[in-house]
Amino acid sequence: MNRDEQTNQHSMLEELARKNRELECLFAISSAIEKRGAGFDDIINGITRAIPHAFPYRTGVRITILGSAYVSEGFQPTPWALTLELSALCQPIGTLEVHAGEDRTFHPDERQLLKVIAGRISRVYARRLAEEQLRESENRYRSLFENSHDAIYTTTRNGTIVDANQAMVDLMGYSRGEIIGMDMIRLYARPQDREIFQRTIESRGSVHDYEVRLVRKDGTPMDCLYTSSVWKHEDGSIIGYQGIIRDITEKRRMEAERDRLIAELQEALKNIQALKGLIPTRAPRKKAPAAKASGTGSRSTTGGTRKRS
Repeated sequence: MNRDEQTNQHSMLEELARKNRELECLFAISSAIEKRGAGFDDIINGITRAIPHAFPYRTGVRITILGSAYVSEGFQPTPWALTLELSALCQPIGTLEVHAGEDRTFHPDERQLLKVIAGRISRVYARRLAEEQLRESENRYRSLFENSHDAIYTTTRNGTIVDANQAMVDLMGYSRGEIIGMDMIRLYARPQDREIFQRTIESRGSVHDYEVRLVRKDGTPMDCLYTSSVWKHEDGSIIGYQGIIRDITEKRRMEAERDRLIAELQEALKNIQALKGLIPTRAPRKKAPAAKASGTGSRSTTGGTRKRS
């Protein structure tokens, strides 16, 4: 084997060793990211420990994210460093630094590997932000859900109640343990109304002030209004329904009472008109013409006769 062949073989072995180190590094980073139950700090520390194994010489790693520094074991800053910016959601969040323990020039493949790792760190941070925002949104929703004075429910398509707030529990008279998992059709005064509601909401996508008659646990019927929407899966298939129930029983009672009073008044007016028709009316009496005054003397206002002077 001549010198050129030996050189080529050595280069191939070095390249193979470098690729092997890169794969081991990326595998360790993936394991750190996908570890069940790992927090953000655990993941970044795992990445920090994995990066030095990608290099054939001693290196130190420091990852800085929003002022928090994560360093590899025995990290010492050196003049021979490569620094990459980390960003998430188009905003800078920190840096990835790799410090060589000796005067070395980073290989182009090593630079490319660090760019890939920087991208993964940025995605981990973006995922962390998304998870935090999701938790905050869920907490806000749960607070509104539980504290709402309106009865709020969620059911599967086949009618199983999977969630209900306290107002729903109070409205129907069941405990939370009783109502969760219950078939919604048990709350209907007329079971066939459930099928009609299901056809209506699936054809429209939502309903507003949809009238339905429900029954409390103690058998008391209630006139209610649904404001509900279809709950869909990501693929567009219908999972179930979610919405608000308002009890309008008292409102309906007051409306019925008002209508009854109006009907009674109208009937009373008719009776008054009928009675007026039965009473005979008298013709108005004519006044007698006034008598003309006679005699030459004029009488005083008291009826006496005024004497002549």
